[in-house]
Amino acid sequence: MVPQLKINLNKIYENTKAIVAKAQSQGISVTAISKLTGGEPGVAQVYLDAGITAIGDSRIINLKKMAALSCEKWLIRLPAPGEVADVVEYADISLNSEIKTISLLNEAAAGKNKKHGILYMVDLGDLREGLFLGDGRQSSPQNEKLIADNFKKLSADIEAIKKMPHINFKGLATNATCVGATIPRPETFGALERAAKLIYEEHQLPLEIISGGNSSAWHLVNQQALPPYINNLRLGELILLGRETAYGEIFPDLNQDIFHLEVEIIEIQEKPTYPLGEIGLNAFGEKPVFIDKGIRKRAICALGRQDTDTDHIFPLDPGITVEGSSSDHLVLDITDSKKPLDIGDRLNFRCDYSGALHAATTEYVKKVLV
Repeated sequence: MVPQLKINLNKIYENTKAIVAKAQSQGISVTAISKLTGGEPGVAQVYLDAGITAIGDSRIINLKKMAALSCEKWLIRLPAPGEVADVVEYADISLNSEIKTISLLNEAAAGKNKKHGILYMVDLGDLREGLFLGDGRQSSPQNEKLIADNFKKLSADIEAIKKMPHINFKGLATNATCVGATIPRPETFGALERAAKLIYEEHQLPLEIISGGNSSAWHLVNQQALPPYINNLRLGELILLGRETAYGEIFPDLNQDIFHLEVEIIEIQEKPTYPLGEIGLNAFGEKPVFIDKGIRKRAICALGRQDTDTDHIFPLDPGITVEGSSSDHLVLDITDSKKPLDIGDRLNFRCDYSGALHAATTEYVKKVLV
């Protein structure tokens, strides 16, 4: 049996329904992000059934999988210049920060006789993608000069976009907690508001969407503290794991156990817990550390780092611990297992974000929609 990642659709529906209702009560639309499931159309359809009207993904190949779904589709990673034809074919909106790429999107859309929507990305300090505008608070002289120059660049880019007949400027977007791990607070959106005012007042362009980030901004929604000019969030982990990503807060009204990884035992042996001989580097260039716990009963499962992030899966059966892994094998200590185990038995593991992401996006794990 190949490893199986079981995805509970009922629990996704419940989470989505609750999140959409809370967001809508504060004037916020939700773009549901599908990359954690590898763009699984069955999961995307559950989003739509629960009230979502826009789905986003970071990869065009996943948007292709969802082409038949009747909803707005967003490409949430900046388009590569070499993929603009596919971007305008499979995405209604893409997030952008480079005027050269936007120009290429305009040309690609012209060739297909259609318009392509863009959200202009600004960086408020997380230092991932977007034009760096700071967070609206006083910074170092070097930063202030860069910010001033970049507001001029923003103005020039908007003027250029206005002249592109096949680009539909939809608004602004930003991101947080992905690279710099910066936590969004009400005051840190100051530069986003300033940029929105510049575009509206100086360029007479309406902003249909101001997207304030991802699941890390949900704590502000929960506190009713998200600035009122922000009217969209791009949410994936909150829906699929029931937690926000700024502080890792888990919400008791949401399901956290949507992903279960089921794997098969292929060996059970009693072994020492400390390797024999000189310890060097393992298969991944790491020097492991071992604790000598004597002779223990160990099981090996048909799963490894090529299938998932084995540091981010957690046995559901009491008394079982993960002791290590290689690219193809998962080593478990089953000495204290509360039930007898045999070759061919299947064990279940809860997955966090990294564990689910890797398992859902490899061909070596079968996705099963429950």
